[in-house]
Amino acid sequence: MEFTGERVIPGQTDPDLMNEHRGRYRFAEALVSAKRVLDAGCGVGYGSLQLAQSAARVVGLDFSRDALREAARGYADPRVHFLQGDCARLPFADGAFEAVVAFEVIEHLENWRDLLTEASRVLAPGGQLLVSTPNRLYYGESRDEPNPFHVHEFDYGEFVEEIGKVFAYSTIFFENHTGAITFTPRDVQGVRTRLEQTACDPGEAHFFLAVCSNQPLHGSPAFVYVPSAGNVLRERELHIDLLESELRQKEKWLEETTAELKKLAAQSLADQKSAQQAVDKLEAELHEKIQWAEAVNAELALKQEEVKKCVDLLNQAEATVIERSEWAMRLNRDLEAVYASRGYRISRKLGLSPPPPSSLPAKPPVDGGK
Repeated sequence: MEFTGERVIPGQTDPDLMNEHRGRYRFAEALVSAKRVLDAGCGVGYGSLQLAQSAARVVGLDFSRDALREAARGYADPRVHFLQGDCARLPFADGAFEAVVAFEVIEHLENWRDLLTEASRVLAPGGQLLVSTPNRLYYGESRDEPNPFHVHEFDYGEFVEEIGKVFAYSTIFFENHTGAITFTPRDVQGVRTRLEQTACDPGEAHFFLAVCSNQPLHGSPAFVYVPSAGNVLRERELHIDLLESELRQKEKWLEETTAELKKLAAQSLADQKSAQQAVDKLEAELHEKIQWAEAVNAELALKQEEVKKCVDLLNQAEATVIERSEWAMRLNRDLEAVYASRGYRISRKLGLSPPPPSSLPAKPPVDGGK
């Protein structure tokens, strides 16, 4: 069966987490002795088999076919019967069981209130429901993100309130994974336990386990479970070593990154100086070119003024030429008129000399010669 990290599977789940789950079933053994028991949300069935060591008969119920196939293959026993079904709609008659166990199930259900009412319905008079769930406050502080498999988590006040709506009597146990010191001889002959009395803070509890009934409950002894496998202190030491190793690696990365940043900063500063020098050089060249352009513009203005004077002189000369050409043409016309009146033929072209004197008619007499 695929291990997702949420469903507890012996051999695949972390040993200390596995012991937390086994501890609940060990807690339940004394309360289900010789009784008809329903293990609601039995998963792969290891808990159902454990309950069957003291119970008269155990029915393991789960919604997952894969989990039930694993249960039938790995935890089959004549006193255990595995069945598929919905924990919020139990497929059993009223009063069918003397004990119902629902460990770490209620937080996974959309209609979680129905689990409580259905458990109450299938319990015989005087029967007990054993229901556990994580403490929302504790898990909220210990997790970076909400558990995606949990639909609804409880704090202590809400858990007590919801149970009280269905069951008249209940005792809430605080389950904590704590360190212990053991003294074990080679040949064990009984066990003595000493649990120092300390104030129990519901807000600091890891899990809540409620024993619920509609009949008065008698006695609520503390229960200590020392598993044969798993060592909380050793696990914490390994975890601390792992964290310290990660911290050292991160410090190394930080040093390398800091050195690289310093190198980049120095390179950037050098690049900035080089860029500034280039900018200064370009600005100096630009200033020189502006000065050169201004000098060229001034010289061009002088040349333009000289050209303007030349154009004015040319215009004046052209006007003079035109004027003199017109004068010459008028003079030529006047000469032609004079020669024509005296019978001379002359060229019409301006600038030709008059015909030689031998060809000219005699000068006309003046009036005084008559």
